[in-house]
Amino acid sequence: MARRTKRTLLSTLVILGEGACEKAFLSYIKDLYAKNTGQKITLQSADGGSPEDIIKTAIKKSRDIAYDRKFILMDSDIAINDTTIALAKEANINIILSEPLCLEGMLLKLLEQKIPNSSQKCKSLLHPQLDGKATDKNSYKKLITIEILEQSDIEQITLLLNIIKNL
Repeated sequence: MARRTKRTLLSTLVILGEGACEKAFLSYIKDLYAKNTGQKITLQSADGGSPEDIIKTAIKKSRDIAYDRKFILMDSDIAINDTTIALAKEANINIILSEPLCLEGMLLKLLEQKIPNSSQKCKSLLHPQLDGKATDKNSYKKLITIEILEQSDIEQITLLLNIIKNL
């Protein structure tokens, strides 16, 4: 007679990064923190565009799956209008803005480095410091250590870690 095993129901979480770099960074912190959290985490990329495009992509990608929680990690260098914010709220999608400017700006701040005045300059400053391409999750390991993440007082970093840890 076959034994039945009890399945534990996991909550579901989707985090959509604005682009491939956000998805890679999210994958890196997921690898660090997502073990035994009681949730199934899906990471996706919106592949860039305007804030409205990113939110519409998030809605499309999460429409057919009943995720318990939905988040977007996107740059703050382009203002999001009220209509677009309402669209995200209607779809139960929470927006996390990388500040200052972009993911790279936020990571430079985390590393206590000077933050340039444009997203492109932030990318130009951070990417050479990574151990590989910014679109590869393993590139963040040496520069953005678990110690640096856990000592952070950056609201968005703390929020991301808590979301992934399911706290």
